Amino acid sequence: MIAPPALAAVAGTLVAAIVDARTGYIPNPVTRATAATALVLALPSGFTHAALGACVAGGVLLALHLLTRGRGLGLGDVKLGAAIGAGLGPWCGLAALATAFVAGGAYASFLLVRGRAARHDAIAFGPFLAAGTSIAAFADGCFSAGAFA
Repeated sequence: MIAPPALAAVAGTLVAAIVDARTGYIPNPVTRATAATALVLALPSGFTHAALGACVAGGVLLALHLLTRGRGLGLGDVKLGAAIGAGLGPWCGLAALATAFVAGGAYASFLLVRGRAARHDAIAFGPFLAAGTSIAAFADGCFSAGAFA
């Protein structure tokens, strides 16, 4: 059984992915609502686990944002990463990010090889974060309702 905070993260990232793919922007209300819902659903026993996940996943993306001076990832991606961590916890949150980076890198490589994009072209990362979150949340053994117990 998938934990309710993980379902909130999946739902929120899917909404963010649609908006990001259409506009290139992840709105704050989506990331705030996703993170808040995941944290509330983790209450009372899993709140610490969810908060740690938000710090870890959001922190990883914030570090990348700062290292690239905002050219690699936008702050919307960072905030969505915190929401993902709140829903999945630290380990599955990192698994979701890793999956997103592999999928995004594969897609970017495909576009470059086919000549459909140049090296400095921007690609919306929200859809890959949503894919990574969905895969991590539904992966057998990665997360269950017992993780928040």
